[in-house]
Amino acid sequence: MSERFTVLDGGPSVDERDARLTEGADELVDDRAEGSFAGRDHVLLAIAGALMGLGICVILIGWAGAANSTLVEEQVPYLISGGLLGIALCTIGALTLFSHWLTLGIREARAHEAARRRDHQELVGVLQTLASSLAEKEAKRNVRARSTRAERPLR
Repeated sequence: MSERFTVLDGGPSVDERDARLTEGADELVDDRAEGSFAGRDHVLLAIAGALMGLGICVILIGWAGAANSTLVEEQVPYLISGGLLGIALCTIGALTLFSHWLTLGIREARAHEAARRRDHQELVGVLQTLASSLAEKEAKRNVRARSTRAERPLR
C-alpha cells in the first residue's frame, strides 16, 4: 500500500514551503511599495470617494442657492454651476471607482490563472513521473514472467 505514495514524497518540507511563502509575500509587499503612486489600490479609491463627495457638496450648494430665489432667471446659474458640475464630478468619481473595481478583478483573475498554470504544470510532472514509474514496474514484471515460464514450441 505504501508504494502508491512514493512518487509524491520528494517535495520540500513544511518549513521550507512556509519560508518560501513568507519570502514571496515580502516580495509582493516590496513590489507594491516601489510601484507608481497612481498604481496603488487605495489611491484610486480615495480619488473616487473625493470626487463623488465633492460632487454631492457642489450639488447641495447649488440647491441651497437656488432655493433662496423665487425667480427662474436667478436659479439657472445655480443649476448650471452647482447641478451640472456636481453631476459631472459624481460621474467621474463613479467611473474612477468602476475602473478601480475592474483593475482589481483583472489582477485577481491573472493571479488565479497563473496559480492554475503552476498547479497544472506540477500535476503534469507528477503524472509523468508516475507513468514512467508504472511503465518500469510493468516492464520488470513482464521480464520476470517471461524468464520463469518454460519456452513453448511454436505450432
